[in-house]
Amino acid sequence: MPHPEEKDTGEASPAGRHQPTRIGVYLRVSGKLIQAAAGDDVKFPLTEECMKGRGTLKRRLQDNSLQSVGDLDGSWKPAPGYINRFFQSSDSVILTSADISDEGYYEFDCNNKREESAQLQVFIPSDVFVHEGEDAILPCRSITAGQWVKSVCWRRDGEVVLELDVRSGKTTYGKSFDESRVSIPSDWHQRANLSLIIKRAEARDGGVYYCDIDKVEKHRSAVRLHVSTPPTPPTPPSSTSQPTTTERPSECSDWSWRTFSITAAVFVIVDLLVWLCWFLRNRKFNVGSRGFGGGSSQQQEEINLRSVTINNSDAHLCNGTEEGGGGSEEGRESDCDQHSMLKSNGNPDFTHN
Repeated sequence: MPHPEEKDTGEASPAGRHQPTRIGVYLRVSGKLIQAAAGDDVKFPLTEECMKGRGTLKRRLQDNSLQSVGDLDGSWKPAPGYINRFFQSSDSVILTSADISDEGYYEFDCNNKREESAQLQVFIPSDVFVHEGEDAILPCRSITAGQWVKSVCWRRDGEVVLELDVRSGKTTYGKSFDESRVSIPSDWHQRANLSLIIKRAEARDGGVYYCDIDKVEKHRSAVRLHVSTPPTPPTPPSSTSQPTTTERPSECSDWSWRTFSITAAVFVIVDLLVWLCWFLRNRKFNVGSRGFGGGSSQQQEEINLRSVTINNSDAHLCNGTEEGGGGSEEGRESDCDQHSMLKSNGNPDFTHN
């Protein structure tokens, strides 16, 4: 148990001597460090002593008071205030949906035996997004000038990723990482940049990483790394490649335009052929009409000429001119009557001899 630290306030007693006064300054409880991102579940491992029997799990607050989290009576059950947030698994107890207010030291007391406490730190991590194969830089910056830095450690899921012992200069790497993949800037002490660089990030590298800098003023921060599959590049068009889904709309559009153009051309050609047939037929009809009309005019002209000749003859005959010769009056009248009858009958071939 931590004990309050005595401190002299400088107040004098009635006897004139300084009397130390106890104030609320307490020693820090040491224990295993557990780091979690806000919203994550926190797992507290159980020892053999805390797997059965009777016991308690309590959280020590800033004012050094204790708050009950769970009770062991054959099995672990949540205390008031942790209903639906505290459960037992096969080898641990779990606190769900950790929040900043859950930070503190957690102490197990099982079967009258106090176990090692655990310090819970809860972070609100920043986010870094990369694609597989890209380099990821997880930021961690803290003032180092004028401060004695003992060590720098990056962890994930409670396991060491990279740890630098400043005093010895030795760097330790985790099982899933090695010197070829993870590093921190070599000039970190000058630029206060202790960011973790992960080369050629893989999908399995995703998760929450914690940066711990052990120095005069301790620094702790968290970064959540998201590693995604890179987008598939578009396939370049080729003569042998099959049409893709994205090209179908344009192909349909081209097909529609080609169909429309061909249909329009067919209609134009058909219209031209119809017009040409009509034109040729009409022209042939006109030519035939002119030929027939021409013959009728010539025939009518001959009839007219003959009519003139007949008329002139009639005039001579009926008037009894010398050209008709010397005949009797009755003969001339008879000839005139015959001519008049023929003329009235419309005989075009009638001519006077």
